[in-house]
Amino acid sequence: MPIIDSKSDLGFKKVFGEKPHLLISLLNNFLPLTNPIISVQYISPEVLPDLHEGKNSIVDVRCTDSQGRHFIVEMQVEKQGAFTKRVIMNTTKVYSRQLSKEQSIEMTQPVYSLNLLNHKMKPDETVWYHHYLLTNLHLKNDHLDELHIILIELPKWKKLSKFDLDKPQDRWLMYFSDPNMFSILSKEERARFNEISEAIEVLETTNYTPEQLRGYELYLDNIRTYVASISEARNEGREEGRLEGLNQGKSLMMSNTLEIIKALKEKKLTPAEIGLKFNVDEDFVIGLQRSL
Repeated sequence: MPIIDSKSDLGFKKVFGEKPHLLISLLNNFLPLTNPIISVQYISPEVLPDLHEGKNSIVDVRCTDSQGRHFIVEMQVEKQGAFTKRVIMNTTKVYSRQLSKEQSIEMTQPVYSLNLLNHKMKPDETVWYHHYLLTNLHLKNDHLDELHIILIELPKWKKLSKFDLDKPQDRWLMYFSDPNMFSILSKEERARFNEISEAIEVLETTNYTPEQLRGYELYLDNIRTYVASISEARNEGREEGRLEGLNQGKSLMMSNTLEIIKALKEKKLTPAEIGLKFNVDEDFVIGLQRSL
């Protein structure tokens, strides 16, 4: 059965924005929780600003659990500038606006932001899970447990090729990286993984209206256009850089040649010394000397 991309806006929100038990499984397997999530309640994905004239933002999925903790879940398909700043802004806004005017500040609960990235964020090739919180730089184990930001680099995890079907976390990672991989499993094997099987069934194209599928195709076209434009911009940048480098090289060579001729006319240095001074071959200096 054809399926849509598990990372797409349509598929991601259909699975995790409408299936609370699948969202709970995802959160419990990736967040550093002291107590696991038992139940969740969806709340508006719109994160309001602190001031009326401030900027609104929309996240993919947002919920609270029975303990009052807040959770933000985002799928980032293409790399965007200032993404981490936006994550920090959303996390702090949710934390600062979780209470009504009548509630005491002691009632604030932690906020967890889980961000799945379909691109590399850090140059290191092995560390794909990043957990950020407010930490005392002078005391290693002293940190504030109110704000947690988790960034997961999916391509890095996949490149490591250490997939273990018996690990729930790995199953979710493979679900995002290559959901079609599960289709090669036997019926008996898939039965062991009810949550993943259900999540993949939700992705089947028969679950969506023609209008939704047309929107999905438009989404894919936009992604392809974006990737192509970025690639073209990089190629143009490389060519411009090459030409600029050649022009700078020619300009530098001309300047050096004039300086070498000046040094030859002064007759204070030998051709070998001049070559060493201007980082050119002695034969080049001798050639210029003969032409004077």
